[in-house]
Amino acid sequence: MRNAYGGFARYYDFLGWDKFAKNAAVRLKAFFKLRREKPETILDFACGTGELEKLLAGTGIRFTGVDASSEMLRMARRKCRGVKFVRGDVATVRLGEKFDMVLFLFDSANHMNSLSHLLRVFKNARHHLREGGYFVFDFLTAIGLERWEHIDIRRKKDYTVITNGFYYPDELEADIFIEAFVKKGKLYDRVYQKVVARTYPPSDILKGLGASGFEKILASPYDPAEEIEEASRLWFVCS
Repeated sequence: MRNAYGGFARYYDFLGWDKFAKNAAVRLKAFFKLRREKPETILDFACGTGELEKLLAGTGIRFTGVDASSEMLRMARRKCRGVKFVRGDVATVRLGEKFDMVLFLFDSANHMNSLSHLLRVFKNARHHLREGGYFVFDFLTAIGLERWEHIDIRRKKDYTVITNGFYYPDELEADIFIEAFVKKGKLYDRVYQKVVARTYPPSDILKGLGASGFEKILASPYDPAEEIEEASRLWFVCS
């Protein structure tokens, strides 16, 4: 995986990237309520700092998180005592058990090295899923990835974050450069992270999910205000 976070991990939540986990927790709770039951076990691929595990701690669900970044996992273990976190490639890791749900959230599907790498993640998710379970993930479309073509500066009392993105339509790829200055007394900590994101035609995603053994695939716009043909991000529920 090409986006293995290092020093950026310790400021990931502080700088506001925990917002997606908060949104995802609300969506998942609504999904559980709609089905009138919640999973007993969840495998969280690319779990990051464990913010989702923290937010759903009161549900009684037993989580296992997997991430390629040792720094992300260090933060996750600090905030989520008792949760099992494993360092590894989500395309190849084998845990020796089945789960009621597998998650793969917050652009993680767009961060894989290639389409073949992503399809191996799909197969690995199916491998770890019990019969009747659900694989849930989100995916930035070309429209969503194109929106990274901008410069954004956020200034807060304790930090400044500069995000500079470049989108390459022919490659369906974006380079995203994140630079942050975090106040430490009278000085500032400088944090730098490059993120590479890639998208693929939805038809390739659907074909790959089918080839991985998923028979029921529901895709919907992540933003309910968007039509699916123009969606910037898709939300997949597969079984």
